Amino acid sequence: MGLNPCFPVLICPVRHISKSFSFTGLLVLCLLSSLAAPAQYDSLLHKPYGKKVLGIHAMYTDLIHISDSVKRAEKAEEIKSFARKHKDRPLELNVDFFLVFWNTFYQLQPKDVSLAQLKKQLDQATKENTDFLRARSLRALAEFYWKIEKNYELAFEQYLLLDKELTTIDADQYPEMARDLMQIGEAYFYFQDYPLAKSYFKRAVALPENTFNTMVINAARNNLGLCYQQESKPDSSDYYFGQVLKTTFPEAQVWKRISTGNMGANRYLSGQYDLAIPLLETDFSGAVAENDYGCAAGASILLADIYREKGKMNLAKTFIAHARHYIQKAEQPDRLRLLYPVMSKWYAAAGDMERSKQYVDSSITALNRYNEKFSALKVLRAQQKVDRQNEELHQAAITLERERKAAERNLLLLLVLLLCIAMALTYFVQKKRQLAKDLKLQKASQELEAARLNLKRFTESILEKNRLIEELEKQLDKHTDPDLLLQLQQTTILTEDDWLQFKSLFEQVHGGFLYRLREKYPNFSPAEIRFISLTKLNFSTKEMATALGVSSQSIRTNWYRIRKKLDLPESMTVNELVKTI
Repeated sequence: MGLNPCFPVLICPVRHISKSFSFTGLLVLCLLSSLAAPAQYDSLLHKPYGKKVLGIHAMYTDLIHISDSVKRAEKAEEIKSFARKHKDRPLELNVDFFLVFWNTFYQLQPKDVSLAQLKKQLDQATKENTDFLRARSLRALAEFYWKIEKNYELAFEQYLLLDKELTTIDADQYPEMARDLMQIGEAYFYFQDYPLAKSYFKRAVALPENTFNTMVINAARNNLGLCYQQESKPDSSDYYFGQVLKTTFPEAQVWKRISTGNMGANRYLSGQYDLAIPLLETDFSGAVAENDYGCAAGASILLADIYREKGKMNLAKTFIAHARHYIQKAEQPDRLRLLYPVMSKWYAAAGDMERSKQYVDSSITALNRYNEKFSALKVLRAQQKVDRQNEELHQAAITLERERKAAERNLLLLLVLLLCIAMALTYFVQKKRQLAKDLKLQKASQELEAARLNLKRFTESILEKNRLIEELEKQLDKHTDPDLLLQLQQTTILTEDDWLQFKSLFEQVHGGFLYRLREKYPNFSPAEIRFISLTKLNFSTKEMATALGVSSQSIRTNWYRIRKKLDLPESMTVNELVKTI
């Protein structure tokens, strides 16, 4: 079984976007608890950030461990008073930063209050850019837009500002730079922009590794391996997984286990099952011990498929049960699109063709649900970009209106200024019209792209089910019930309802094709129209037959009838006819 490269598969994604976007002060709490003694705040006074970062994080840990919010606020004010007494403004600002972040992400205060506090924090950090608070504030604001507002376009704006800020910072003085680069890279990884994601991960792994940042740097190495895995470059993928295994810092032990599993996934993808098994079993057992249910589910799916392929049906069944269990515990239903094809093949190998067919349908449903969700996410981001442009246009219009009223008040005194404003108005109206035109074209382009994507997904779903049915046919031996084989061969993938949906998507992508076809050849039958449409999408004769639930001979008969109707020469191909429509 191969993993479809069209659909991103993170074999062990538990430490990607959803869980690794975290407050820099909370990023290494477990690590810091073992490295830093109980905070002695006088040791933080008047030190550069790089020298006191462990102490700052230990201070944050002390505040987090105070469960009573009132007492936590009192303790924070006590530290701020201590800082003011010793005239240490950076220490005071670090406490403020903690309170803003904690209240935003852990106190569930109203979103508008959180946004106002984060923007105020950023303004203050810009004025008093001490202890790299501007970079940290930009990251916090980006997290708010990403995690709470789900406004990805605004989050990317903050990440671009953060990236620009990082170019002015000395990494030796700012220990959290690896975290910032990782977080930006993961944002691009989330939207499958692997080249950009890799550029940020590579910048992170190029930084000197130490006990403070080893978790982040090894996460970046692992993510680089996953990027190359998605790009079907196993040698580069293995290289970065191997770099994780070579780290000398014991704090990165969990990443060694994860990368071991991902190397096993590479062996699985290349069909080297005997090499994959010990790597995947190491990942599975370690993930179970660490309650890392997502990784446990991912390893279980691959192990189940490998053992089925090797004929160890009971062991494969055990790992299928593990996979279902840990998918539920991890609350990651998207993994079902990977599990169901394995289950379908397992039931086919066990001779239960009815259950096998059911899981073929479940596979297609789960795959379509995953693709639709990801497509909707990309459309959402595109719409947010349009909304952002509209908002900027609206703000520009408001500004223009204020300028117009000011011009009217000064009309009698400043005729020259009025002329300038009139010229500005003319320019803006033209620009506004052009922007409106551009937005309209952009929206049309986005709708066409969405239609292309949906048609591609629809077509791939048909071909995927076709492939699965062919695999099941190959597994049926000559002793199989002939009625069951005939039923399988006559399974109609492209139903009447599917055809209506297909025609709608087809017309959006290939505008006017079906209309021209009906106009030019009004006597074509529905079967002949479907034949021409599937030919336009480069379906083979066998793929058409399986999709329509007919024989290959029926498909060839369609072309014979068309040639007779149109009096075409026998040397002419159907593709040549399609090109004339």
